[in-house]
Amino acid sequence: SIFLISNIIFMYKKLLLAVICMSAHQFLFAQSGYWQQSVDYVMDIKMDVKKNQFEGNQKLTYTNNSPDTLDRVFYHLYLNAFQPGSVMDERNKVLPDADRRVAGRIGKLGRKEIGYQKIEKLTMDGKKADFFVNGTVLEVNLPKSIYPGHTVVFHMDFKAQVPVQIRRSGRDNKEGVRYSMAQWYPKIAEYDYMGWHPNPYVGREFHSPWGDFEVNITIDKEYILGATGVLQNANQIGKGYQPVDLKVAPPEGKTLTWKFKAENVIDFVWAADPDFIVMNRKAHDGTRLYFLFQPGEATSENWSKLPKIMDEALRFMNSRYGAYPFPQYSFIQGGDGG
Repeated sequence: SIFLISNIIFMYKKLLLAVICMSAHQFLFAQSGYWQQSVDYVMDIKMDVKKNQFEGNQKLTYTNNSPDTLDRVFYHLYLNAFQPGSVMDERNKVLPDADRRVAGRIGKLGRKEIGYQKIEKLTMDGKKADFFVNGTVLEVNLPKSIYPGHTVVFHMDFKAQVPVQIRRSGRDNKEGVRYSMAQWYPKIAEYDYMGWHPNPYVGREFHSPWGDFEVNITIDKEYILGATGVLQNANQIGKGYQPVDLKVAPPEGKTLTWKFKAENVIDFVWAADPDFIVMNRKAHDGTRLYFLFQPGEATSENWSKLPKIMDEALRFMNSRYGAYPFPQYSFIQGGDGG
């Protein structure tokens, strides 16, 4: 009995110690708290559909919500992966689980078929920021430190070329979509409790800070766009976005600027094609659903069924996983997986 009581007391002390340790750990964790870096992008993009190139001006408002002082930042330059000799190109030549959709295709791209992003100018709070490029990663040495809780503004001028579609992003894919633009702009890397994540792009997934986007894309007026966020100038655009009873004056000039805003998202994607048609439907919960696709034998019948199907899918997801938090949901024919 004494032996049993001693063991019980010993086990109780161990349990009490474990509880104290757990409580201390939870207290320390609560003290440090959860945090995410905050980003706010404003971008003006001018697209040259003959050269498949674009010029960009980017304003990035960056808030350091971490407990750390930052002396440098990193950006991803994803389009640089689509060049012969890139890390993605070389890895997919030797990996045992190489992506067959990539294989040796990058190495065969010509000068006008490759992708690239060239940084012309970069400042932080008006002061020049020195940087260097290593493949798909841009490393920036800051002119001054970003202290915890502080907000700074980066301004960047850049030029880019859209590659022939290999994976996720590009032009003129096998379905004939002119531009499928994912991972297409210089994007600041994630900084979390493990530090920076400036991983080179080798064809895997992505890690990004949450934020707001305001993106203005100027392109030939024959093109129809779909993108992340809400179109702000539907009354100028028309093309299936405007209310049925709204008359739209035909645009003057050869180009048209599409203005999109998205709040509290991790990325901004868009697609464009002269042959896209736009269908829209108001879902049961008020969400506006947009559907953009190229009409044809392989698409028209199936896409015409999507509005009803996706409204039902939205109803199911809302009931099982929580209400969809955004005002609209766009379904866009991309031509490569998702």
